[in-house]
Amino acid sequence: MPRKTSRSRSEELVALFTELGPAWGAWINACTPAGSVSYVRMRLLNALHTDGAQTMTQLAQALGVTQRRITALVDALDEDGLVERRPNPADGRSTVVSLTRGGTALQKLAWDEYRTDISRAFNDLSPEQQEQLIEITPVLTEALRRHTANRPTPQ
Repeated sequence: MPRKTSRSRSEELVALFTELGPAWGAWINACTPAGSVSYVRMRLLNALHTDGAQTMTQLAQALGVTQRRITALVDALDEDGLVERRPNPADGRSTVVSLTRGGTALQKLAWDEYRTDISRAFNDLSPEQQEQLIEITPVLTEALRRHTANRPTPQ
């Protein structure tokens, strides 16, 4: 049955995604395991676990955050003894970040639990809806990345 609305489809999508973003963020935060770190910090630990030691720039790109944000994240994880920094042997102007034993242990312990807990939200969707979301999400993600790349960086 078609929706009865005076808004265009694109306006309706903007409104829906404006609601979805904060709801998704709140859900991710609510699923943070006790004694763990925030979701974005866990993503950073997982990026290091999956791809090995990386520069700050590589981590910022992998997480889709600014250089300032990645510095704050790495600082906090370094203070907690979960990551360590060392000069980049290929470029002395940059820093390489790697997991410590404690960071590896936390990542292994918490990452799967975290993702499993977060995924419970999708159980409210039918298998067909889940499949549609799986098909649509990468297309939308790539479109957003493409459109973002074509925009000037705000000051």
